[in-house]
Amino acid sequence: MKTLTELHEKTTQCGINCAKMHAAANAKASLGSQITEFFTNILNTDAWPPRWHCGTWSDFHGWLYIVSDLGIWASYFAIPLLLLTLVRKRKDLPFHKIFLLFVSFILLCGITHLMDAIIFWWPAYRLSALLRFITAVVSGFTVYALYRIIPMAFNLRTISDLEDEMQKRRVVEYKLAASEFLLSEAGRIGCVGGWEFDLVSKQRTWSKAVYDIFELPYDYDINTLNFENYVQPEYVEKINKVLHDAIEHGTRWDHEVLGITYKKNLKWVRVTGETLFDENGKAIKLRGIYMDIDKYKLTELALNQSLDITTQNNQQLKNFAHILSHNIRNHASNMALISSLVDIDNLDEVNAEYFDKMRTVCTALNTTLEDLSQAIKIKNSIIDSEEIDLNDMVQKIEEVFESDMDQHKAQIKKDFQVVHVTFPRIYLESILLNLVSNAIKYRKYDTPLIVELKTFKNAEGRTVLTCNDNGMGIDLNLHGQKIFGLYKTFHDRKDAHGVGLFLIKSQVESQNGQIDVESTPGEGTTFKITF
Repeated sequence: MKTLTELHEKTTQCGINCAKMHAAANAKASLGSQITEFFTNILNTDAWPPRWHCGTWSDFHGWLYIVSDLGIWASYFAIPLLLLTLVRKRKDLPFHKIFLLFVSFILLCGITHLMDAIIFWWPAYRLSALLRFITAVVSGFTVYALYRIIPMAFNLRTISDLEDEMQKRRVVEYKLAASEFLLSEAGRIGCVGGWEFDLVSKQRTWSKAVYDIFELPYDYDINTLNFENYVQPEYVEKINKVLHDAIEHGTRWDHEVLGITYKKNLKWVRVTGETLFDENGKAIKLRGIYMDIDKYKLTELALNQSLDITTQNNQQLKNFAHILSHNIRNHASNMALISSLVDIDNLDEVNAEYFDKMRTVCTALNTTLEDLSQAIKIKNSIIDSEEIDLNDMVQKIEEVFESDMDQHKAQIKKDFQVVHVTFPRIYLESILLNLVSNAIKYRKYDTPLIVELKTFKNAEGRTVLTCNDNGMGIDLNLHGQKIFGLYKTFHDRKDAHGVGLFLIKSQVESQNGQIDVESTPGEGTTFKITF
């Protein structure tokens, strides 16, 4: 422990030295010479005593000062090392340069504290002042740089924002994984897979469904695959042309080919694709889908084969019907002609009666053959449709039945919401003639006949024509299944032939239309034609 006398002597000596230095400094007249003298004697310590000898330092006070400065220096030295390690390992840190400024600033601050501790033994006050000035300059740059980045720092996301984003990302990733699973399952179940070929790197990319379609193991190196070995030879040239057109002209394609799987099984595959181009218009990728259509294609081929056989049989039946109709009509006409040449007056009574019956049979046979021939013509012929004014056509129908309507006090009422329809004129005229003729034929004798013709649009936007009468009606429970049959009659009348409704149905259905009937015995009948 220093005595009070020693401390007093040191303090006195420090005061004397300080006075001398102050007097010497005042003697300097020029700032330039002061600066020159400063840097020339930067390490000269003759002008000052060590800090231990300047002032009344106790051991405790001095070492407390020194240890504190050394502790601060140690920390200020460690912090830059840690920051430099962080900056070196995390290249993605924002504001990278500000970290380097902080490293310089903290390191210089630590050096000033180290210098303060050293001055207790080595009074290099000039060097200490220079270090403090450098620290001040670096501090100023650091403050300015920090001021510049504060607005950008305010825009940085907080930890809470990052946690929210991570949570949203987890939700999106979960949904994406679920969607990917559903897409993968849909591809697996539907036998549809995606493919891509990089024209630059010559690398292929397939989904698992494509491996399944071609019965390839999942670890198979598809880049070594020769596609020509996986299609039937007759499709190779076609595929090559499609790929050439796609690369040269960007043509899309959608084709069905008969493929050969890895296990040498034949399988129908639908392949579609398109071309991707870069900004310079150069083709860089081909991509599309493969679809296993084997069972559908086989079914289609079987149906087409059945359709061909059915069409062929149908044509043979038509030819047979025409031949049969022609030959029988020839024979029937000959029989009718011969019977017309026979003079019944020269026959006895019995033979005359038989011959008259035979003549009746011949006439009926000719009528039947004519009806059948007309039905065949309706089903086989294609007649062009035209726009028809219903008012004009109904007027012609009224002229045809004018005498019958006057005789039976009948009338036709019209309510046409749709005046014009597109339909073959000859068919529509035949339909209306038969409907009105039946209404007159099967009227009630004690009630004036009223025929109502209406048109309107149904819910599907199709035109509907209804013909309603107040005649005798039809028992649909008894005759509903055969009402449109050929030669089917429902009333005991000698002039009923059962041909009209059959012809109406044939004519309507030949134009993809539909006819329905509603009827109650004693109340009348309604026919509804949907064009």
